[in-house]
Amino acid sequence: MNEIKKYIKNPIITKDAVPFKVNSIFNAAAVKYKDKYLLLCRVEMPNGRSSLVLAESINGYDFKVASKLCLTPEDHKECYEYVKWGIEDPRITRIGNTFYLTYTGYSKYQPLVILAETKNFKDFIIHGPITEPSNKDCAIFPEKIDGYYWKVDRPSAGIRGDIWISKSSDLIHWGGYKFIMEPEAGTWEERKIGNSSPPIKTKEGWLMLYHGVRGSGSSMSYKIGVVLLDINKPWIIKGRSKAPLIFPEYDYERVGDVGNVTFTNGWIVETNGEVKIYYSGADMNICLAETNIEYLLSLCK
Repeated sequence: MNEIKKYIKNPIITKDAVPFKVNSIFNAAAVKYKDKYLLLCRVEMPNGRSSLVLAESINGYDFKVASKLCLTPEDHKECYEYVKWGIEDPRITRIGNTFYLTYTGYSKYQPLVILAETKNFKDFIIHGPITEPSNKDCAIFPEKIDGYYWKVDRPSAGIRGDIWISKSSDLIHWGGYKFIMEPEAGTWEERKIGNSSPPIKTKEGWLMLYHGVRGSGSSMSYKIGVVLLDINKPWIIKGRSKAPLIFPEYDYERVGDVGNVTFTNGWIVETNGEVKIYYSGADMNICLAETNIEYLLSLCK
């Protein structure tokens, strides 16, 4: 499959599939767990604040949404003040038998990154903030590099919207900050960029999806690209797609709470190299696009 193929039955999940009342369901982390496909989805509740709910599937296409939320702002006892307005846009990284969740906590203090962990997606240990505000779009690498854990995120500094990397010996305390990449002026990503997915290890380096934004206000457009990072020095870019691989085309991506948005924070790589990218259209639904590792690597050359 030398292409990006959007699933013909998109969107695969809408708010009508949620067994309780929500405004929307979107921006799902994705992982394989016990031979099932799991999506950890953001749902915006009727009060306008977001929580997380699980959806599961046997085949990766047909999902059933759980009957209740699995993680809410109120679960964050010791750091509730930093997530009072919602928890958003999770990413999942498996290290050993533990699944680490990084997601955005939102409050009057602006967005910051929260870390939690689970082994079964029923019981969660919430570690709390691992960045200061304003920061979001965080993902953890699935293994240590040079004896350290690594994460990428997107701090906001004035008008800057760049991707940075940092390292940690325990996943809680982070340092060694390095700039990785910035938006390319005059292109589809000229306004800001941010991480979209946990990095995947390939024979040529770490492959990572990212989103780029062009325009402002009601004319903003979110699209998805791919970048290849050095296997031993992941702050070094080996290649980067020149054009977006997923972008708003259809009504379900163009019309919604936020128009002209395609946004992902979860993908699953099959044993044969095929890739399922779970993305959302217009902040309203969950969709699927399929490709393979070799094609994604070719886009970075």
